[in-house]
Amino acid sequence: MDFLVLNIIVLFGAVQGFTLCLFLLTKYKENKHAVRNYLLFLFSLSFFNFTYTLLYMGVKDVGGIPITSFPFPYKYLISVGFYFYVKRQIAREHKVISVWENLLFVPAILYGVLRSYWYFRIHVLNEDDLFWNVYQTGFFVYNDFVYLIFGLVIMLFALQFVRRTKTTIKGSVSKLKNWGWIYRFTLAYTFFIVINLLHQMVAISFNLEHSAKFYYVILVLNTIYIYWIGFIGFTKSNLLFNIYQFKDTIDASQKELMQQLEALIKVDEIYTNKNLKISDLAGKLGVSEKELSAFIHETYQLSFSDYLNLQRVEKVKTLLTQSDQDKYTLVAISEQAGFSSKSSFYAVFKKVTGQSPAQFRKSILDK
Repeated sequence: MDFLVLNIIVLFGAVQGFTLCLFLLTKYKENKHAVRNYLLFLFSLSFFNFTYTLLYMGVKDVGGIPITSFPFPYKYLISVGFYFYVKRQIAREHKVISVWENLLFVPAILYGVLRSYWYFRIHVLNEDDLFWNVYQTGFFVYNDFVYLIFGLVIMLFALQFVRRTKTTIKGSVSKLKNWGWIYRFTLAYTFFIVINLLHQMVAISFNLEHSAKFYYVILVLNTIYIYWIGFIGFTKSNLLFNIYQFKDTIDASQKELMQQLEALIKVDEIYTNKNLKISDLAGKLGVSEKELSAFIHETYQLSFSDYLNLQRVEKVKTLLTQSDQDKYTLVAISEQAGFSSKSSFYAVFKKVTGQSPAQFRKSILDK
């Protein structure tokens, strides 16, 4: 009875994965290249659960098609699909995928050829015991180690790519938050692989590699993960597929503007003027207000006011580390940094640092 319930749960997870694949076919217009690779990832993961559920239920074929022995190398395609899905989020003109990266499909091709050979021997030469004979050699157990380690290495490269490109993504604050979500999504799948790998290690260590009940742990985890990404796919597909652009290379005029702005900030500390307006700063830099606002947003992903407040918070932090800082009240220090009121100072400082000014001062004194 327990296995029946588990089979139903896992089978429904696989069916939901296949259903989501059909639903996402309508999302091609958003980023067809990312959608294709995501479908490869999701279909392969769902096929994984579907195949093992049928195997444990004793069902060898569906509609006359042998599923459990079908030569689809899904295990080696799950992580590869996810990797290319992440990279295809970047507009193709940036060429973040090299020709050599297509070699990641080689293990799947090789395993597919091997599975096709077995498929031929089973269904043409009628060697019904072939899979059982291969299973007894331990091939499938150690093959799981190989594909999981292969997948983990790929995902570590994917995480590195997402982290490295975070500061070069061009767009609005919401666009950048979406890229941050892609990072968390990638991290979640990497953690998922680690759990699978640990499960395999436990199975080997305690001679549980032949236990169907123990293997159900992975199938259920796969199902939970499919349900989760299914929820995301059906309700928040706008997070899954976007086309991101890299920031344009800073030209000579922008570089000069940046140097002038940094001189006014770091040397003149112009932000300590509590009445400073964007028109004042733009006038000193010889640019229009609109041009300066766009430059700050594009370069630092901040509005003008947020940019100034960030400088003021850093100034307060510097003042609080000085040896004679205890002679001054926090309000007096905030005024030196350019804050115009106590309430805005406290709100901004807490937002930027995650601590109140008093908590920050205490942490400095306790050192």
